[in-house]
Amino acid sequence: MNLDPYLLAIRSDSKKMARTAANGDLSAPVESCPGWDLRKLVSHTGTVQRWATKAIDSGVAPTTVEYSSPAPNASGDELSAWLLDGAETLITTLGTKHPEDPTWHPFEPEQKAWVWARRQSQETMIHRWDAEMTASGTSSLESANAAEGIGEFFDLALPRIFAREASVVPSPSLHVQCTDDGLPDGAGEWIVWNEGGEYRMATEHRNGDAALRGFAADLLLVLMGRSDRGSINVVGDTAACDAWLHLPGF
Repeated sequence: MNLDPYLLAIRSDSKKMARTAANGDLSAPVESCPGWDLRKLVSHTGTVQRWATKAIDSGVAPTTVEYSSPAPNASGDELSAWLLDGAETLITTLGTKHPEDPTWHPFEPEQKAWVWARRQSQETMIHRWDAEMTASGTSSLESANAAEGIGEFFDLALPRIFAREASVVPSPSLHVQCTDDGLPDGAGEWIVWNEGGEYRMATEHRNGDAALRGFAADLLLVLMGRSDRGSINVVGDTAACDAWLHLPGF
């Protein structure tokens, strides 16, 4: 595994988000993050990047706030510069790591540096989308990155939700399939199911009780609660889809 694509994505999406902060209305409400405005969204992203940097650098859970926060009344240009400064520090820190280097993180996958690189790439990407949609009403996600986000959703987000919320794993199985051309071989399909009350997932083609099919970007936005199901195809038992898409904690 090579971390460079993740680092490039973090830099690219941070720059796009910074431009949005510099030029947008910081008081504009973020529809995809109820209760937040653009200022809070950008501040959250920069704070998470700094928190992750501290965890990566120290190898333990951060217990104190030892990084900068933006001024409450920072201008768009000031907030933009603050975001980019934190993003570059994160990129530099990750750039010193081998993907298999040990680290600390609060997620289910192995305690390796590559998990942080993927997580921060996805975190920055989805909040860049939130920011652009807030400022201009239009945005997009690159298909390969979105497909990787779906994989992360199933191997990182769902296990964490089940553990944190003590949620019951839905009984029906769910198959998710990307219909994009050009995805890497073996990418773009997942199945999740309940096995004796435990959550299970596999990256393979296998029929489930229901299926979600569509472009990777549309599927990810649905799974992340950013879009409704009108952008994708739902096949089979719609109640099975509801069971997975309406889990507590989303």
